[in-house]
Amino acid sequence: MGAVAVATRLTSKGQVVIPKAVRERLRWAPGTELAVEEVGASAVRLSPLGTADPIDRLYGCLRASPRDPLVELEAEHRAEIEADEHRQRRGR
Repeated sequence: MGAVAVATRLTSKGQVVIPKAVRERLRWAPGTELAVEEVGASAVRLSPLGTADPIDRLYGCLRASPRDPLVELEAEHRAEIEADEHRQRRGR
């Protein structure tokens, strides 16, 4: 994906709002810790800090999901069971 320039403003407290579309695309949930790196004389780069535990990373990714992945998996499983039962009834 190419870079998209979006305007934002620095507050008196030194805070910057990262637009929602950017946060969603990067999967940055509230509480994501970011490293701030100076790039050149007038720019910074934000990068998420890696967590040591891969389970924590996965949990954070799923927590930001707009849908509940467990509900989706259960629905998919029910649909597979129903399809199997339908095939068995047709085969008898």
